[in-house]
Amino acid sequence: MNFSDYILKNKINYDKKIFIDGELTYSNLYQSVNKSKEIFSKYKKKLIGISLNNSEQFLILYLSVIKSGNIAVLIEKGLSNERYQKILNKFNLDYFVTDIDFNNNNISKKFNKKKMNENFVKSNKIFFYSRKQSKSKDNIDEKIALILFTSGSSGEKKGVMLTHKNLIFNTNSILKILPIKKNDIVNLLLPGNYSFGLSIINTHLKVGGSIYLHNSPFVGSVINEIKKFKCTSIYGVPSTFEILLKKTDFIKNNFPTLRYLAQAGGNLDIDYKKILLEKFREKIFIMYGATEASPRLSYVPPKKLKTKIASIGIPIPGVKFKLFKYKNTKLFQLGVTGNNIMKGYFKDKKSTKESFNGKYYLTGDLGYKDKDNYYYVNQRVDKIVKRYGYKINLNQISKTIKKIKFIEFCKTFIVKRKLITIVQSNIDDKKYLKEDIIKELRKNFASYEIPDEIYITKK
Repeated sequence: MNFSDYILKNKINYDKKIFIDGELTYSNLYQSVNKSKEIFSKYKKKLIGISLNNSEQFLILYLSVIKSGNIAVLIEKGLSNERYQKILNKFNLDYFVTDIDFNNNNISKKFNKKKMNENFVKSNKIFFYSRKQSKSKDNIDEKIALILFTSGSSGEKKGVMLTHKNLIFNTNSILKILPIKKNDIVNLLLPGNYSFGLSIINTHLKVGGSIYLHNSPFVGSVINEIKKFKCTSIYGVPSTFEILLKKTDFIKNNFPTLRYLAQAGGNLDIDYKKILLEKFREKIFIMYGATEASPRLSYVPPKKLKTKIASIGIPIPGVKFKLFKYKNTKLFQLGVTGNNIMKGYFKDKKSTKESFNGKYYLTGDLGYKDKDNYYYVNQRVDKIVKRYGYKINLNQISKTIKKIKFIEFCKTFIVKRKLITIVQSNIDDKKYLKEDIIKELRKNFASYEIPDEIYITKK
């Protein structure tokens, strides 16, 4: 079944608003997505990039591309022109939809630009870019619905290929464990181009729930949003809850409409979990996943959180875990299998092969399970860490900085969620060098991969 059809099944006459402060209804979405035949169906199994913030336009285009039998490639916002260009070229994208008006750069030289039909997306600021000379020669499996990006051990972005079946299976599994209801209003903080954020959108669309789009740069504004819009749930990565607990009075507030909270995208410190547990008791779902798993893999049932507070939990329905001995050590790597596991990495057969042991995807996480079959993760096999829920490669950041003239040594690490880089150089003009470093990083990395602090010392 096409994933878009699965999401919109029985929504043709459903006139409920999707975004509570917007105009788009489920019926409108159904009609708009089915109009996609006029726009996207003339393309066959093409990779169509989408780079938009959470919005009505994003939903329509995301589901329309999938409905048309093409592959939606979700690209984060806020990248440099060089980074966009690198992604378009590396993954052979011939088509790209965004609200960015590229002028006087290589993208505008290599792509034709036209505005999307306003009758389709209700906006005159969405542009459709098509490559002047087609580059794509890849024979894409028709089962693929979506490509999401994640960082690999080499530091380069990998394109995770997810099938219609992967997405349907994971959405169904999540709905079996989270108490998502038709009358729910989720406060959505996470972007749709991020696997965790997208799964929140998918699950709430499937049940026909409502969404409040948090669009403030301040996480703390969710306190008033939950109260004002009677939100029933909130999801976040570790930094979301750290900010709420450290820098706001979130924990002192009462939220009578809030039915549950869910956290994934990395390990939240136990001390913060304890604070949440004391306040919200059996309303907290701690989850674990990977983009390669569509993306969720396990959860800690709220009733078990007090005794299993350091655990990543038990597999969600339909997923199996297995621990594999890691090289010649006493450590074990977590392998996972199920119908939610990716088809592979796009244009990267070598990494795909290396990432599987039989039918089990190897997560790169080392850990163990206890006597109750609850799983724990305590370290990685590589220098990949999670920041704001995204995987980043510390070595790749340092390697990029080392290539800059006058830099002799570089080390990047994380301390309490802060990304810190130490550089050795004999140059006297530290201000100029720091500007040079930041300029180079912005060309090659996303905002969450840019160090918070750069220290320059002499050798």
